[in-house]
Formats: sequence, C-alpha cells, structure tokens
Amino acid sequence: MRWLMEDERGQSTVEYALVVLAFLAAALGLAAVWRVAKSGALQQRAREAASHNWEGGMTLGFLQDLGSF
Repeated sequence: MRWLMEDERGQSTVEYALVVLAFLAAALGLAAVWRVAKSGALQQRAREAASHNWEGGMTLGFLQDLGSF
C-alpha cells in the first residue's frame, strides 16, 4: 500500500486536468458576460438602477444613494 502513496505518475495528469477545467470555466464565464453585454442587458440594468438619479435631480438621487449605505 505504501508504494501506491509514493507513486507520482498520475500527478501531472491530474494537475493538467485541473488547469484545463479552470481555464474552461474562465472562458465560459467570459463568454457569458460577453453575450449579456452584447445584447444590451447590462446597459439596461444600469439604466434601471440609476433611473431614480435622473427623476428628482442629481443631488436628491445622490443623497438617496448615500443614505442607503
């Protein structure tokens, strides 16, 4: 059983698999963000979140945002 714990032949394969999985997860995440940004959904959400700043004047909206924290 001790020889099994000392065997390092599969270590590089496991490390390679972990790196590939991490890279694929990052690539898929970036692709998802790119797709949402390209569709305009991010801009729409930002407009909706900031819409109260434009309704009552910039100072009032700023104070409401400041007070919410």
